[in-house]
Amino acid sequence: MSTQKDEMKRGRPLDLSRNEVILTATLDLLAENGFEALTIDAVAAKAKVGKATIYRRWSSKTELVIDAASFISPFEKLEERLNRKKGLREQLIDMLSFIFQCGNDHYQNTMTAIYAAASSNEKIEKELKNDFYWRHRQAIEQIVQPFLKRGVTLTEAELDLLADIGPALITYRSVFIGQPFDRAYVERMVDKLMMPMIEPLLIDNKN
Repeated sequence: MSTQKDEMKRGRPLDLSRNEVILTATLDLLAENGFEALTIDAVAAKAKVGKATIYRRWSSKTELVIDAASFISPFEKLEERLNRKKGLREQLIDMLSFIFQCGNDHYQNTMTAIYAAASSNEKIEKELKNDFYWRHRQAIEQIVQPFLKRGVTLTEAELDLLADIGPALITYRSVFIGQPFDRAYVERMVDKLMMPMIEPLLIDNKN
């Protein structure tokens, strides 16, 4: 984390255990009240630390939320959760269900708050794009590539479109119309949009 580098520059020891407590408190408050209502005072109270402890690590609420979003990123555990012996359809469903934590209302509320913040905060939006977009795109490519016909690769435009489908629909559903999504919704997304797009490129249309 950049906060750790900042601490080293100041020559002050960093208690990493407090980072997790502070980030967890931030995520809880985001899920409960949203970004606009989030304050450093509230985070400090919930985490049971002083405001100075937070400001030693994060210079602003924006920096704190950016690190909190990275803290709960599921990509770190994605590989161990995927069964590479499954078919393409099943792997896509498993990946999207895990990344967007289908059925986890607390996580979905938190991410909805973070996405809403990104829509009006350029710095949060940029960091989310840099982190989430490229990691999600890479995950899609790694899942699909083994199922493609010999010598076939997705073009950049095809990969972009394929990778956009899940985040676009789920973000629209959760942020703009305030509706929950579950595994069944992900299955419909994969079956109706993603698989038809790539089926002509697959080995024996294997799914």
